[in-house]
Amino acid sequence: MPKRIIVLGIMRSGTSLTAELIRRWGAYTGGENDLWKSDLSDPRGYGYMEYIPLQGLNDEILDHNERVPLFPQHLEERASNPIFRKKALALLAEMDQQSTQSKFDAWIWKDARLPLTLPFWMKLWEDPIFVITIRHPAEVALSSARIEEMNEGSIPFSAGFAYWQYCMLNILSATQESRHKIFIAYEQLIDNPLWECTRLCEFLDEQCGKSSREVSERIQRMLPQVAESQRHHRYGKALAEMEQVTREQRALYNFLRVKIMYPDESFRQEDFALYPGWREYLQAMDMLLTLSKA
Repeated sequence: MPKRIIVLGIMRSGTSLTAELIRRWGAYTGGENDLWKSDLSDPRGYGYMEYIPLQGLNDEILDHNERVPLFPQHLEERASNPIFRKKALALLAEMDQQSTQSKFDAWIWKDARLPLTLPFWMKLWEDPIFVITIRHPAEVALSSARIEEMNEGSIPFSAGFAYWQYCMLNILSATQESRHKIFIAYEQLIDNPLWECTRLCEFLDEQCGKSSREVSERIQRMLPQVAESQRHHRYGKALAEMEQVTREQRALYNFLRVKIMYPDESFRQEDFALYPGWREYLQAMDMLLTLSKA
């Protein structure tokens, strides 16, 4: 059975770059015609190297709305639904079979909607390897706004922070018992690619039982991709300086930075609780954005 590597992170947090590094490390990504082909170097691009059948199933699971999270009970019900369960298991079996036939030790999935559908997938993955990306939430908001063709002055940072908080809490909750996880900071990856590529490579080697004899070759395959990338959106303010951020969101970002060095640090969701009415707020913002594009 090949190892299953799952990249988890909010959209625009470095998931595409990280997935490409894992591909260069030596993971199977899916058939050539099954991969989304957006340009990794394009700051407006999204969905790079995502498995199209996974995208389609996540769309169905989320009722084609990725801006407003569904209730966890809804996702758990879908995990028990024979129709959805059959589709999901078929996708997993296909990736297992194709990677085995192609003589790969591991395969990778990445989709920015995975943090929203984790209650569904955690019932099916069977102890995968997690690679979790972290980025300053204001930079995530700036990068996402570029896709929506919004200027910085009109960015609803408070909504972006609530969405980021929900996704990262979902990720932490789902992976806290896993012994197979690593946290990668996008800023550190761009600023110190050799160190971070080495750290990621050695982690994957250990998890997948690869020999250390070719570790330098794997790292050298990974490094040029970081050099080709650019950090398109840098935010000058610390999160603590932003009036739109809550105390819990500041604490969560600080905790995530701790997890980079200590991935098994204990996590209590109540320490970073979302404020009352956050879901209704995101629903209202989603309606406004949809109307603005009508």
